[in-house]
Amino acid sequence: MIVLLVTCLTGVLVVMAGAPAILSSGTWQLRSPRVALTIWFFALFLGLSVLVAPLIVTLATAVTTSPATSPQETLTLTIAAWLGLGGVGAALAFIGMAAEPLVFSQRDQVSSIAFVAREREKREGFTLVRFESDEAIAMAVPGRQPEIFLSSACEELLSAPQLQAVLAHELAHLRQLHGWAVRIAEINATLVGWLPAGRRLQQATLLLVELAADDTAARQAGPAHLANALAILSDATGDPSLELRALRLTTKRWPGKARRRLPPSVRLAA
Repeated sequence: MIVLLVTCLTGVLVVMAGAPAILSSGTWQLRSPRVALTIWFFALFLGLSVLVAPLIVTLATAVTTSPATSPQETLTLTIAAWLGLGGVGAALAFIGMAAEPLVFSQRDQVSSIAFVAREREKREGFTLVRFESDEAIAMAVPGRQPEIFLSSACEELLSAPQLQAVLAHELAHLRQLHGWAVRIAEINATLVGWLPAGRRLQQATLLLVELAADDTAARQAGPAHLANALAILSDATGDPSLELRALRLTTKRWPGKARRRLPPSVRLAA
């Protein structure tokens, strides 16, 4: 049992220390963000699985103890099992407390925007919420009733094809469950922020979900429309990362116009 525990803990350390170094090297993640996201989270859950394995074995052994097992061994396994259960419960409670401020922060932001909403339009897969604001904002909000918020300033700045590209980007966030990925990365960073893996996973997730949504929107609405929208929004908001994302779109090859499939739910009236 001790050998198994040491082996599993060693595996966790190897995954936590080695995965970030490997996954952060080079620029391949920028070319294939969805693949990079999949590998990042595979490494995360692999580490968690290796960490939980000794607990599962201990619990199984305590339950299926053979008659030949001495009372002392049975007592040791039972205590270890209860301690393991207590540790899991404490971890779950800590995760809940860590996630709570993040949830309330998002709720407050959404509530403040919803307060000035001027139109709510139910579409396939989400509700489009238009609101008055001098700031150019487009934001996807996941949940049981997903919403995409679009500010009046954003609509004034962009043409219809550019707006459709932006909406396709936000819809990609909802369909690809990027909200869950960001939340898991935030909680992971809260739990193990003292490790490079925690910080790097959070940083990588925030970037890669945007690039993955960009790629989807570019294939559906056209890379030129999305790149132009990002460049305009970069000038309006002063966010240089939008300009860099627009530039990235010009360095990749995309399917021709005939192969584009813009989701009907993001189409706007001409």
